[in-house]
Amino acid sequence: SVVAKSSVGPPIHFSRLLGSWQWRRLYAQLYEKQEGQWLTPVELFRPYYSNTLAEFVVKAAADGGGSGHKEDDESRTNQELHVVELGGGRGTNAAHILSHLRDVHPAIYQDVRYTIFDASPTLHELQKQVVLQEHDHSADKITFVLQDMTDVAEGRADFLSHSDIPTVVIAMELLDNLAHDKVTRCRKTRKLLQAEVVVEEGVIQEERDDDDKGNEERYREEFHPVTDPLLRDVLEAAPSYTKGTGRRPKWVPTVACGVIRRLYEARPNTSLVFADFDWLPNPELIDGQSNVERRSIEADGEPIVTDMEDVDHACYLTAPRLCDILYPTDFAKLGDYVSKASTNTQVETMKQADFLARYGSDQVDQTRSWIAGYTPLLEDFSNYSVVTAVACDDRETDADKAEVRQKPIRIKR
Repeated sequence: SVVAKSSVGPPIHFSRLLGSWQWRRLYAQLYEKQEGQWLTPVELFRPYYSNTLAEFVVKAAADGGGSGHKEDDESRTNQELHVVELGGGRGTNAAHILSHLRDVHPAIYQDVRYTIFDASPTLHELQKQVVLQEHDHSADKITFVLQDMTDVAEGRADFLSHSDIPTVVIAMELLDNLAHDKVTRCRKTRKLLQAEVVVEEGVIQEERDDDDKGNEERYREEFHPVTDPLLRDVLEAAPSYTKGTGRRPKWVPTVACGVIRRLYEARPNTSLVFADFDWLPNPELIDGQSNVERRSIEADGEPIVTDMEDVDHACYLTAPRLCDILYPTDFAKLGDYVSKASTNTQVETMKQADFLARYGSDQVDQTRSWIAGYTPLLEDFSNYSVVTAVACDDRETDADKAEVRQKPIRIKR
């Protein structure tokens, strides 16, 4: 199986590429070999992508770590730093971030502690193998926590302990898989409504035939007044998520916002970097294989629903039971929420290529083709964006803080 492997193959020699055409051919070969799975920027562009994230960690620690963090690496002593990764995948990202810190910033590596939160016991075992055995990091350097982010967002599970320890939180391709809520407005009363899924004729999900490509008429959407406490809190904190709901329903990243809120409640001195899809294409519906019936109302931020055979379907209500559901993220709105959940951070949203060029220019240069100067790090995954929040040093002046509050988000398209 895919998760039984600790690697998607040997690292790619990007500098030997003859141009974009060769990269596209190589990517197609990898996609066929991996059946489309695990072809994330972290895996494809290792170690360069993770090395860039490590440099962001160093920059965030320098900007917001308090006394001593603006010194050179060699002069840093006893400056504890906590790096938290939400959704650790194979453990590739954690392994390369720690290895880069160990090789390039040894003083920071000495004091850093790394935690991976993941909902999959299978992936946890793989992460331990990759980080501890293959990359030879000590067990006291990293902690593996089995936890579902939905439980964290809704307050049913423990998350981070309350502390002023400088913390950097990383989430790569986590947002697209977190639960969302669909909201709209009543045309008569203008009150906000939330979508609820109703089981028809007493049929429950567990009774469905796994081989059945569709659910027939077993499920439907109904809209009711907003009663979910987490959704209500998110909409009150970020009214931008409700704009335009009178014309068309919207998908809201409720769980992502709930996690961010819990994060800053526990660790106000937190920096973060989240990367994910900012746009997804329409589903590729295949005659005879895709269920093209739509039983839900189409909304802004519509997800792609893909079954285990890599076949797309028109609607989550008519798709098979076992599917991947991927949501695009509105990074401007998410950045707005981060700026309101945090009290002393500088928040920016940008395209992934801009993030890589800013924090990892040396890494990008190492991947440029010797012949064409081409690098897929900047050219591929053009539908990816990043939101960053860097905690501001407590020693900044009041004028500096005021400027951050006045301009919390700088958006690059």
